[in-house]
Amino acid sequence: MKKNLLIVFVLMAVCVTGVTALQLYFSYRTYQTEAKVFERNINEALDEAVDTAFEKHRLNVIRQLKGWLADTTIIDISCKWNAEQKLTVFTIKEVEAPVTDRTTISLSIEQFPQKLEHITPQAKAVLINQMADMVNADLKKGSIYFYTQRLGARLDKAYDKTPIGIADLEPLYKAALQKRNISEPFAFNTKSKNKYVFYTKKVNIAIRRPYKEKWLHASFTNTGMYLLSQLKWVLLGALLLVIVTVVCFWYTVRVLLSQQKLNAIKDDFISNMTHEINTPLTSITITAQALKQFGHDADAQDSYLDIILYQSNKLSALADEILTGARLDKTGIVLSDTIDVNTFLEGIVQCIPSVNAKVKYIPLTKNIIIKGNKTHLERAISNLVDNAIKYNTGNNATVVIECHVVKNQLTIAVTDNGPGIRDAFKEKVFEQFYRIPSGNIHNVKGYGLGLSYVRKVVVAHRGTVTIKDVQPNGSSFLITLPL
Repeated sequence: MKKNLLIVFVLMAVCVTGVTALQLYFSYRTYQTEAKVFERNINEALDEAVDTAFEKHRLNVIRQLKGWLADTTIIDISCKWNAEQKLTVFTIKEVEAPVTDRTTISLSIEQFPQKLEHITPQAKAVLINQMADMVNADLKKGSIYFYTQRLGARLDKAYDKTPIGIADLEPLYKAALQKRNISEPFAFNTKSKNKYVFYTKKVNIAIRRPYKEKWLHASFTNTGMYLLSQLKWVLLGALLLVIVTVVCFWYTVRVLLSQQKLNAIKDDFISNMTHEINTPLTSITITAQALKQFGHDADAQDSYLDIILYQSNKLSALADEILTGARLDKTGIVLSDTIDVNTFLEGIVQCIPSVNAKVKYIPLTKNIIIKGNKTHLERAISNLVDNAIKYNTGNNATVVIECHVVKNQLTIAVTDNGPGIRDAFKEKVFEQFYRIPSGNIHNVKGYGLGLSYVRKVVVAHRGTVTIKDVQPNGSSFLITLPL
């Protein structure tokens, strides 16, 4: 049995260890995957922020361009119908420009079908939008076409000479991160020796990219808690699974050990019970044989019959005690008797047979009446007194029964000056069939039911029973009952 239990424990330990290791590995791999997703998101967010910054920069330049083209103090726009090409030709001329500069440009718009000899507000608006689209396309390619000298210089200054700064990118990057449910703090172009810092890829934010370079990257130093928060349900689930596995393992081990313990108690009970039954049976058998084989006078026959009757009563009492405990578990106890405590305990003391121990009862100064089951309570207290006498083999064996009332509770103490009970056994002695280990020595008869029965009776009376050491030696069994 022990070998089988050991094998089961080893296999279950390997199983629990394996499940725990798998959960840890799964959690680690999930953490790594989440870290890669986080890294991809922060890179994508940076690309999005830079693209948005460039887009805003281009749109700002285009708005300025439209303003210049609409300003008649800067640009003069005119148009004329070209009969050969059958198109309206628009002319853009700079106002007050140096003669040496390129000051005029003419162009037509294929999508403009109207025939005009002079400019109108609607036609001017169409031209301005067309110019804005053309310049925007050039800026996306990273180039500025000088349609006129001074207009090109203005565009160059507005676009190329105005860089995209970190202060412009910071709110855009934060917004791009929030779209991906990331709200962790970050910093641009910083380095750290911390190996847990996440760095984005480097992005070129130079206006004339790729011809010029101005690299930017972001770093995240507080990502551990963020990743854990993203994985909290996965990690909690893994932890819960490990806990459930460990609890199941613990419970199974406890059940197996309990079963082993019950088997040991059962074997001990059978051994004790066999010893207890064998003695009176042997005595009855020998006495009956003596009566049958030999002719005895009337007095001798009466003596032998008394022996048979005595041993039969012992067997009957043994069976009755076992059956009483079993019935108590099934039917419970009816608490319908009115018990005068002093009279009740004095009656128990008077019924104790003459023994080598001195039994003393210290009555209450004020009589107390309680409700309970007189028969079971009497048997329970008698069991305590019997044990106190049975296990006290000293020359001056003494058993004291006394009561006191504290806070609406009655305490009945059965105290002896015997060998006492070690702390390791003080709770176990109340378990059914349990006896303090003594090997195969049966110098004190019993079968481990008495104290179990006592606890059942006391609990049925809504009370408690405990054991307290007595100095210099002995034990005191305390029964506490509510009044």
